[in-house]
Amino acid sequence: MDRSRLLAHSDDDEYALEESSHRTRRFQRHNYQQVPVAADEHSDEDLEAPASLMLEQQNTSEDDLPRPATSQQPSTRQHMTTYDRTTWRWTNVADLDDFFQRVYDYYQGRGMYTILLSRFLNLLTLGFVIMFSTFLIGCVNYSEIPHHSTLSEVVVPQCISKLSGTTTLFLVIFILWWGWQALRFVLDYPALKEMHNFYHHLLEIPDEDIQTVSWQTVLESITKIHESNPNTASTSPHRVDEHAVTSRIMRQENYLIALFNKRTLNITIPLPYLRNKHVFTRDLEWNVAFCVLSYVFNPRGQLRKRFLHEKNRAALVAGLRRRLVFMGWLNFIFAPFILVYLIAFFFFRYFEEYHKNPSEIGTRAFSPYAKWKFREFNELPHFFKARLSSCNGLANKYIDQFPKEKTALVARFVAFVSGSFAGVLAILTLFDSEALLNFEISPNGTVLFYLGLFGTLFAVSRGMIPDEHLVFEPEELLQEVMKYTHYCPEEWRGKLHTDEVRAQFCQLFTYKVMLFAQELMSVVFTPLVLWFSLPTCAEQIIDAFREFTVHVDGLGYVCSFSQFDFQKHGDAKYGAQTQAEDDHLMSNDGKMEKSFLNFKANNPGWEPTDVEGSMYLNRISEFQKSKRARDEPLRLNRYGVPEGHEPSTLGDSFTRTTHDVVAWEPEEEEGHEQRHRILGLLNEVYDLNNKPVP
Repeated sequence: MDRSRLLAHSDDDEYALEESSHRTRRFQRHNYQQVPVAADEHSDEDLEAPASLMLEQQNTSEDDLPRPATSQQPSTRQHMTTYDRTTWRWTNVADLDDFFQRVYDYYQGRGMYTILLSRFLNLLTLGFVIMFSTFLIGCVNYSEIPHHSTLSEVVVPQCISKLSGTTTLFLVIFILWWGWQALRFVLDYPALKEMHNFYHHLLEIPDEDIQTVSWQTVLESITKIHESNPNTASTSPHRVDEHAVTSRIMRQENYLIALFNKRTLNITIPLPYLRNKHVFTRDLEWNVAFCVLSYVFNPRGQLRKRFLHEKNRAALVAGLRRRLVFMGWLNFIFAPFILVYLIAFFFFRYFEEYHKNPSEIGTRAFSPYAKWKFREFNELPHFFKARLSSCNGLANKYIDQFPKEKTALVARFVAFVSGSFAGVLAILTLFDSEALLNFEISPNGTVLFYLGLFGTLFAVSRGMIPDEHLVFEPEELLQEVMKYTHYCPEEWRGKLHTDEVRAQFCQLFTYKVMLFAQELMSVVFTPLVLWFSLPTCAEQIIDAFREFTVHVDGLGYVCSFSQFDFQKHGDAKYGAQTQAEDDHLMSNDGKMEKSFLNFKANNPGWEPTDVEGSMYLNRISEFQKSKRARDEPLRLNRYGVPEGHEPSTLGDSFTRTTHDVVAWEPEEEEGHEQRHRILGLLNEVYDLNNKPVP
């Protein structure tokens, strides 16, 4: 994410236009050395963290802190082994946030060679889209196609020199963009190679194993080398465990999750009939992240301390509004370029997929807005992706539960008609294969053309016909979906079977074609949202960063929700021992409590360090045990006879005894027992609130 600053302002360098020093940044990232970074003039680095924001305290004297490794002489360093050099860089990491982010990106990319191949193919794809689009737009004389039979006869000679001024401008901009991406590919190789050495030599995870290794294994290896090295041992002020590493990786994303959960962002479209509709596309997501996060966080990824003091509120609000308006004008100016790129990219990206399986046009997916609403605090992307992927089938079944008789009747008619035409044309080609290309049903409309047209209509219409044997149980299916989405707003309670809830859920789980249309429309809507909607909530955004920030020793300033502070944000409705003093400090819909249990489920070896967290886990566990005691499973004797039936009259050998009775429950694999137990606790929270147990 580009963290460069945009607007010029004489009183605050926060708004000053300056070029980010990429060379200095790369030197820090690649060598992990203690490189001094110039502080902002108004960064208030001399101010201590307010006492109300201190979450942890550690009594460490200056003598107890690890001393940085001394710089090596060039001749000595040249003779260092790769292992020693990698160890030296690990012990001299200057920016842990950036380092752990690249560790996670390397894990997500599945190794150095996979990352290089992926980025190289992306460059080729981008180059192909640019050149092929240019050829189709400016190098083909389409009016001559009906009168010629070969491609060479309709290609415009020296077409590049004959392009219009607008097309040439588009081409130059896209080529420069491609060149920048290619330069980044080359410049990022040294850092990628050093991360490869870190995995291979220190973590002892080669690229062959990283394809299947779990993230927990990577964290365990990092913790092991952290504790074994005297310069990074447990006496270090920097915490290295599951919670600390995840908090560093998601330091900025946790704030975005909080903004969505607290409904702080006004991303409605300021147009009649659209004011209540949320259209949060990837384009708008990038603009929000750039305007807000790069404004609040410095280039090193740390929160600027001036945002913690209420006296700076007016200046910060004015600065944020200027950034939003400026980015609105920037999006308006570059709208034609963005629109052309989106059309070309999505066409080449999805044409083959829909051509092979036309029924994919009617498939659904969760929108970007839904993903930010569903995502939990401290939930890494691969965990979140796996969670949502597990409920796609259930979500489709829930949507199909509601009667669509009119749509089904029309779809059956279209399927019958199109299937009849396609069947007749297919039979025709069996008797005369040349008719496929030579026989014209209409002017310039061959059998092949109409066969593809009617075949597509048949596949799409068949996909819209519901299953005749479908059992109507929408409430049960939506509850199953909520076990994965962790989303059930207050207005849905007691209405899970209604069409009102279905309509709201369809806005979150919408057609892929609609998502594509929204991406195209965002070229027009994004400037409007940046001009009119988001500036109205600038004050709430600045207040949120001040109110929901705590200082943690060894981590710095982080979102307080991500630290699972039950004393400050606890919600008794979701099992917390203590209730927050102000409802404004509580997360909506029990987001923090659910995030706590979700994090525990994804990291079974992690144990909360605070008393409130341990008590909350014990309380939910006791609730689960009491509920299981009420919901006794079916009990069978050794002959399969259910307990509670009348005594058998077949003899003593069939008499049921106490030790014969066993609980009839599916056995779990030993390796997954703890994870399933925690996931069971997570689901009990939703049962507690959606179906209160007397």
